[in-house]
Amino acid sequence: MLGLGSVEIALVYWLCLAATALCVVYGIVNWNERGSDAVSSSTDEVLKTSGGKE
Repeated sequence: MLGLGSVEIALVYWLCLAATALCVVYGIVNWNERGSDAVSSSTDEVLKTSGGKE
């Protein structure tokens, strides 16, 4: 199969391609989804406690 020597190697190859395709599709579908505000609020808390100094 595909000149890879064994079925197991070909299976791993195809599963890697399938996982990559699924990740790309997931990224396209969720590209413009708004995330949670937990990150921005925790960033504000850090800036308040440090006095805004970097």
